[in-house]
Parts: sequence; C-alpha cells; structure tokens
Amino acid sequence: MGLGKVLLAAALGLSADTAAVALRAELARAPRVELPRVVSAPVRTTGRRLPATVQLAIEAVVDRAIEHGDMPGAVVVVGRRDGITFRRAFGLHSVEPARKPLAADAVFDLASVTKAVATATSVAALVEEGRLRYDDPVAKHLPAFALPDKAGVTVRQLLTHTSGLPAVSDRLALHEIATTPLRSEPGERYLYSDLGFIVLGELVSRVAREPLDAFAERRLFAPLGLADTRFRPPPGPRLVPTEAGVPPGTVHDPRARALGGVAGHAGLFSTADDLARVARLLLGGGVLDGHRVLREATVREMTRPLEVPGARVTLGWDSPDDPARSAWSAASFGHEGFTGTSFWIDPARDRFVVFLSSRLHPDGKGRVAPVAQAIRALVASDAEEPDERRVELGVERLAREGFARLRGRRVALLTHGAARDGAGRRALDILAAAPGLTLVRVLTPEHGLSAQREGPVPDGLDPRTGLPLVSLYGAAAPARAWDGVDTVVVDLVDVGARFYTYVATLLSALESRRRVVVLDRPNPNGGWRVSGPLSPGTPGSLVDPHSLPVMHGMTLGELARLLVAERGLATPVEIVPLSGWHRAMRFEDTGLPWFPPSPNLRTPRAALLYPGVALLEMTNLSVGRGTATPFELVGAPWLDPPALIRSVGRVEGADLEPADFTPEAGPYRGERCRGVRVVLRSPALFSPLALGFSLVRALARVHGADWDARGVDVLLRSEATLGALTAGASPALVEARLATDVEQFGTRRRLHLLYE
Repeated sequence: MGLGKVLLAAALGLSADTAAVALRAELARAPRVELPRVVSAPVRTTGRRLPATVQLAIEAVVDRAIEHGDMPGAVVVVGRRDGITFRRAFGLHSVEPARKPLAADAVFDLASVTKAVATATSVAALVEEGRLRYDDPVAKHLPAFALPDKAGVTVRQLLTHTSGLPAVSDRLALHEIATTPLRSEPGERYLYSDLGFIVLGELVSRVAREPLDAFAERRLFAPLGLADTRFRPPPGPRLVPTEAGVPPGTVHDPRARALGGVAGHAGLFSTADDLARVARLLLGGGVLDGHRVLREATVREMTRPLEVPGARVTLGWDSPDDPARSAWSAASFGHEGFTGTSFWIDPARDRFVVFLSSRLHPDGKGRVAPVAQAIRALVASDAEEPDERRVELGVERLAREGFARLRGRRVALLTHGAARDGAGRRALDILAAAPGLTLVRVLTPEHGLSAQREGPVPDGLDPRTGLPLVSLYGAAAPARAWDGVDTVVVDLVDVGARFYTYVATLLSALESRRRVVVLDRPNPNGGWRVSGPLSPGTPGSLVDPHSLPVMHGMTLGELARLLVAERGLATPVEIVPLSGWHRAMRFEDTGLPWFPPSPNLRTPRAALLYPGVALLEMTNLSVGRGTATPFELVGAPWLDPPALIRSVGRVEGADLEPADFTPEAGPYRGERCRGVRVVLRSPALFSPLALGFSLVRALARVHGADWDARGVDVLLRSEATLGALTAGASPALVEARLATDVEQFGTRRRLHLLYE
C-alpha cells in the first residue's frame, strides 16, 4: 500500500481501494503551486578555490580514512552561495562484486539527510503557502493523532524531536504510531525520533494532497534543477551500493523499505552536486541562480537555531551532537545520515560542506563521522577567504581608487564623527586631504559632527579642518546647505531602523538636486532582518520619511537607490560599495571597530536592541538613557519587574532580569526606577521586534492603568499592530499577520540590493 493509501485508510477508516479513490479525488481539487522547472542545472564554480593547504589537508583526511577501511570512497564538495570552491571524488564506488572508481556525480542513499532536504523543507513550503502552521496540533490534519496523549503534539515538536515519540518501532502504519506510548510529555525533552519524521511524511501527503515524493519533486526538486534527487531512483551505474544484500537504489533503512521506499525519515537519493544547489538556495535566502523557490522569511524560520530541552536544533535541519560545530558560527545547521552522509551550511560565513560516502559497503562496519567533522573543521579554519578578512568600507574604496569619482567636484560632505575608516580616521579628514576635489562644507545629521550631542545642534566650524558645519537635523534642510556645491557625499553610520533619523537626513540629500555619492557602510544588524509593519510614510517626518518596515535590512547605499526610485527623484546617485560584506553578517563579523553613531548606541549590542526597545521610549518609561547601558534597560518607579518578566515569558536569544537603576536623562531623571535588564545570550537568534512586541503586550497586561501605550505608535506607525498587542494578541501571531507587509517590502527592496 502506498503512503497516500496508508494515510487515508488510517486517518479516515477506509479500505485501501476506497482510500485510493478518495486520494485521486482530492488530488483533482488540490491547490497547486507550480514553479518553473530548471533542467540539467550545470555545476557552478565561483572562480575561487580553497587555499592549497586546506585542499591538501582534506585530501589527507579522506585518504587516511580509505586506507584504514572506514569507507571505500567519498565525494566532497565545498562552496559558497555563488558556487563551488572544491569538488573531488576519492577512492572506490564499490569493492564488490568488482572494484570500480568513484565519480563525482555518483548517487548516494542519503539516509537521515532525507529529514532535512525532503521532509522539513516540504513542511516549510506548505507553511509558506498557508496550508500548514508549525504550531498546529498534528491531530488537526491527521485525526489518528486525536488521542489523549497525542492531541497536544505539534508539527514543531515533530520537527525538533521533542514530541515524545520513541526513536524507532516496527509498527509503522500511522494508526500504529499514533497508539505507540510516548517516552516523555510533548515538549519536555529532546529525543531523536525516526517515527516523528515518518508522521511528518504522512502529514505532508495529507496536507499537500499528493504523496511526499511527488510534492517534493514538484515544489522543490524540479524548480531547483535537481536531476538526481528522488525517492526510488531508477537503476543505473551511478548508484552507489550500501551493505551486502541491499541492491543499489534500494533504500538501506529497513523501515523506509517497509514503507515502499518513500518515508519522511529516510529514502532519498542524491548527488553532492544536487545537495550543493540546495545549500546555495538556503545561503541565498530562497533564491538560486535568479529563481526564487522559497521566500527569504521561510528559509530564515526553518533554519534558525532553537534551544529545546537537551539540545540546540532547527526545524528539522540539525544534528545537535556535532563536535566540529564549535568551529562554525552559531547560525550553522545541517544533518548527517546513517549511511555515511553529511551536509552542513553556515550562512554567517557563507559556506557549506557536502560529504557523501557509503561507509556500509560492503560489510556494514565503516566509520566516517570523524572524517566529516574533520573536513568541516578544516573548511571553517580557512582564513584566506574574503569573508574572514575585514570588510572594506566605501570611504576606503574611494581612497584606493584615488578619489577619481570626485575629481574636479565641489563637495558638501554629509557625515559625523562615527564615520571612520578601519584605522579610526574620520571620513571628513580623509576627504579634506584628498587631491583633485574641493570640500566646501560639512553637513551633519542629528547629534552633530561629534555624534554625541542631544537636541538641536547649531551651525559652526570644525576645529580640525576649519570647514563650516551646517546641521540638517530638522524638518527641512536649509537652502544654504547646497550653495556652491555640485556633489553631496554621504558617509553616515546607520543602524537599520526606519525611525533612526539618518534615513530622513539621507532623503534630504537626495532631494537636493545635486549629484549624490554614498560611501556605503554595513548595516550593523545585518541584511536579513526585515520586520515590523510597513509605515504609511509621512512627508517631512524624521521617523517616518518613507514607507518602510521598522527594520529594513538595507545598507544606506541600498536605501538611497530605493528612495530615488520610489520617489521618482531625478537625482544622479552613485554608490561606492562595500567589499567583503554579505547580508548574513552582523557587525561583529565585519572586523571593523565600533564608533557610536549617537550618544546612547555605545555598542553593537545596543544597536541590535534599539529597534525593539526604542518603541517604548515615547511612553512614560525609561529605556536606560542616562545610564551606562542604554536600551538594555526598561523601567519606571511604578513597574513590577517579576510580574513583567512572567508576563513576557521566554525571549529567544535573550533573558530578562530584574534591575533597579537611576537614569540621568529621560522621564525619570534622578529617580530610582524598578525595571528589567535585557541580557543577550545569542544575538544570532534574537529578534528585536519580537522583544519589543512582547514588552508591549506584557506592559498592557500588567500595568494597563499606569502605562500610557499611546506613545508606542509615534515610532511603530501602525495603530492596528499596537491595538492587537495591547488587546493581548501573541507577538508571534502579530508577526505572522505582518508577513504580507514584510513580503511586499521584500519585493520592493529586492530591486535595489547590492549585496548577496
């Protein structure tokens, strides 16, 4: 009986034949998402190679394992989002019945890598299409699970191995798994479970209204151009054998065999080249070679690290016990398979490693986990790749080019003291000494040239260069800012939040009717974080100058391109781009020193907290201004810290701790405040808006009579979002409702992005 028949027969109580008729009827009515098919996708190389020392070390590790009899051979592919940097086959395809050399396009039994590549990704696609939710009870879709001990099991718990289902069982039909006793309460602890993923395979079939293999092929494998990735592959000489007695192309896992070769936990076959395309898709935020297969938000959610009791996992994409993991970033993820397969991806460092072997051939005694781990550690140690060097700033590239873009120009420089090169020199000093241009004046944003002043800043002179200073901080830029200049150069340290006033100041420069050259800098919070409601855009506003989400995930150069295009400005704009920066980088990854762009953003940590915590500062709360740690504190004399912490609950990537403090600025200057401190535990997992939304809801619950929530919308700019939170809606639900806003903005911003 096929998977679809098993599913319907068990769930609906039908015979196999009746179930097949029902399945065909449902397939005829099923909504289908069709994506363009990519045929015979070529192996794409980056033009770069791993350093020779790393290549030699990988070869030595693999050769030694083959000599020791740990495996007959292996294929190793290493790459980045833009292609392959290392691809090699080692040793033998088979030892029995004849010795045959292994080719790089050999097809392997992936074993448990199936869980990640086929099942978890299919679940993510169904969530993206709105046909499934991660926190749905499984029983909502599979009535067989509507039993007292299983009714609370969720899709998320199956994906994270916290459902309580045992690892294996000989009882594989859905109704048999449903009656199998749990080993622990759902959500109580991590317990790796093949049974859980068998259920997920059935769940995909039920929700997609087509078998798992058919849905994965149509929705994922075909659009990705995966010519050799499938369940139940056809016979052919490239199929690598596993243990003696199992024909090549027949899945080794006995439970998958019993289910006809198609199961959620095992059964997928593939090549290293196909898996490299999957890795490049995920590193590209759901886009591969210009084709979008998954939304960026879908990829981010399915691969972000999660802490569960007893392990650190993702939604189906993780092996939590990898000793080599410490050599990779906290954002890395992957999976291993029993047959000798391994697949690991690190978006923060833009790299992946595919290791495919058949350790079970011919006698089932091979051992390759240490080999795969050693290769991952070697790739992580590669210090010669561009992303391991310091990011080159726009001002540094301008200088390296000899300032040719500004030769003969009369320049006004919009900058502040935080805009420095990697050696700590002000951009102002660099341009003041540059040959071939005339620096007429300096324009300053909020906080002045020093980046340390509060409130209005008067015009003046820079004591170091003697150049006149004109402040642009206000409702409209003064006409004298543009007198006698033909080019405005912009070099500002922005923090990636729509209401940080440097966006409005940039817009002033773009409306000057002068040529604008933006010296680009990294968004300190990276280029993937896009969250919050889309604002309406308010003419003349310093905090809502254009319709943007709270976190836009763009550099100032990219924003300039978007603003010019969407506002129909005739301004000639030129971006001097960064080198070595990519969207997954946080500021700590750039190798650059931090210079505060404003008095209260003293660290990259404060810059990360700012988009969420700053939402509260227009209310009757202190957010730590006038203390040593602004935006790490929230409090008031009337606040009840324990009650607030209980109401907020778990904050992913951060903890809330009670903290008393006395601010020297803000609404409670000189008063003792009772409050909470935000302690970042894992910045890679932390969402500023999730924290901000959680605090808004909790404050409304605990202190509805004392706290004036109306000020939140001064910066949030969405009455509907604020109303939902203060009415008690969960932050997760509110963020889910904003997915359309985020996706709409993602479509708009994609046209103007400069970096991958």
